[in-house]
Amino acid sequence: MDLVGWLKGEKNSGRHFPGPYGLQLYSLRHQLPGHVAYWLRRVKQIGYQEVETAGLDGLTVEQFRRAMPSGLRCVGMHNAFARYQHQMPQIIHEAKTLGASYVGCAELPQKGKYLTMADVRYAAAGFNHFAAVLARHGLGFAFHAEVNAFYPLHGKPGFDHLIALTHPNVLQEMDVFWVKRGGQDPVTYLNRYPTRFKMLHLKGMRQGTPVGNFNVGTSSQDCVPLGQGILRMRPILEAALRIGIKYYFVEDESRAAPQGIVTSMHYLKTVRL
Repeated sequence: MDLVGWLKGEKNSGRHFPGPYGLQLYSLRHQLPGHVAYWLRRVKQIGYQEVETAGLDGLTVEQFRRAMPSGLRCVGMHNAFARYQHQMPQIIHEAKTLGASYVGCAELPQKGKYLTMADVRYAAAGFNHFAAVLARHGLGFAFHAEVNAFYPLHGKPGFDHLIALTHPNVLQEMDVFWVKRGGQDPVTYLNRYPTRFKMLHLKGMRQGTPVGNFNVGTSSQDCVPLGQGILRMRPILEAALRIGIKYYFVEDESRAAPQGIVTSMHYLKTVRL
């Protein structure tokens, strides 16, 4: 695909999505333990070029690095909020060993059932500190918002308050499923904060999934491959390309993920923008 031409406005011309094609390895959390090398080879065979980890699946970081096949890169890794507070040197060591460019956190800690401004301020202070420390070691820090981040506070989602309270070097990784689940529109958010989002989690959402209801949990049964369900992927990908998203990761939280990640790759390889 001529990405320069696409960015100049030559849309809907039958051009392919250019990638890069990444996978969040949480998709294979049931398969990886005990079989890391096999599944990483399988991920590469499917056509994925990059991965993002969500743990080391029982291996040391050195063992995990050796299990990575040539041609598959680990560009990012996720850790819990408390781990950044108490194990930052180990996180830095793991990221450097894996060759990752950034580390992420998918947790917005909250004390009660619903998010409060106190929770947002606490998280923002932590994220600002984590990003500053990691920057000194050549690593980026990214927050991956889930549904609780979009709980309304003082007339707007908590996520918007978080953006206002965090330094621009606190990068944002959008998960399109959780944005929609929180009653918001992924394209609107990409356009609203074009300089903050640098990574994208791509997943489909089953028809009938409740959105904007913070009293209803969401199970893995609500995740479907790309191109299926109620999330329209083409406008999301178009907006992401327009603002310069750097990393794209398919994530499939369903039990059918081993096949779902194949279906999603086929979608990305064949979708026309």
